[in-house]
Formats: sequence, C-alpha cells, structure tokens
Amino acid sequence: YLITHFSDFQLASLGSFLLHESIFFLSGLPFIFIERTGLLSKYKIQ
Repeated sequence: YLITHFSDFQLASLGSFLLHESIFFLSGLPFIFIERTGLLSKYKIQ
C-alpha cells in the first residue's frame, strides 16, 4: 500500500523522521531511569 500510494521521497522522509524521533526519545530512557532510581544523586551539580 505504501509503495503504490507514496513516492520514494515521501517514504524516505517519513522513515528517516520516524527513525530519528524514536532514537532520540529512546536514548533518553536510561537517564530517566537513572534519575528516578537516584543512582547518580551524589553527582548533582546543584
């Protein structure tokens, strides 16, 4: 369905956007987990 209804440029644009956003948000999850558990609380700047 996607190949017949959308151009290669549209598929590449949407695919790269979704890939970028998923990597961006998933890369923050370990740091959210570390903050919630308090593992690095002794290294806080303020």
